[in-house]
Amino acid sequence: ALRESKCMRGGPVVLSVLSGGVHGPYAKYKTDPELKNNYSIKTAADFAGFYNDLVLDRMAEKNPSINFVHASPGFVASNWGTEMPTYLRYPIRFMQRFAMSTDKCAGNMVKPILQCADGDIGLSTPDGSHGLFIMREKANSGTLTKGHSDDAIASAWKATQDVLSRSGVELE
Repeated sequence: ALRESKCMRGGPVVLSVLSGGVHGPYAKYKTDPELKNNYSIKTAADFAGFYNDLVLDRMAEKNPSINFVHASPGFVASNWGTEMPTYLRYPIRFMQRFAMSTDKCAGNMVKPILQCADGDIGLSTPDGSHGLFIMREKANSGTLTKGHSDDAIASAWKATQDVLSRSGVELE
C-alpha cells in the first residue's frame, strides 16, 4: 500500500529515528553479523545505527518511489536517563538543561514528512542517487558512516532476512 500511495506529492516517507550518520561502523558485519560474539554497549549502539543505514539503503533501492530517512535526533531534554543509577542520572539530568526541547526535536523529525507532502523532502541523498536520506538533528542532510558499502549492505540485508525468517517473516 505504501508503494502505491499518492497522497504526498513528494512520495511516501519512512522515518527511522535512531542515529543517522552519527554512529560508528560495525566492522565485524561479515564474521559476526548478528552481534553474538562481540557484544558491548558501544558495539551494540554502532551495530544498530549501522545496520539501520544499511537495511534502509537496500529498502530504498528496492522501493524507488519511497523516501527512507534515518534521522539522528541529537541530545534531547527527554525522560531518557531517569532509570539510570544516581551517579549517571544527575549529570545527565543537569546536561539536559542545555539540550533541545522535545517539541523542537519533534518538529525537526517530522519536517521531511511535511515537506514531502508539499512535493520536496528538503534533504539530499548522501550519494546523490536513490531515496536514502540521512538527517541530522536540525533537519539538515547528513552523511553515511564510513564503511557503508555494497558488501556491508548485502551482509546486513542477509542477516536481517535470516533473523526474520526464523520468526516466520520473509523479506524479498
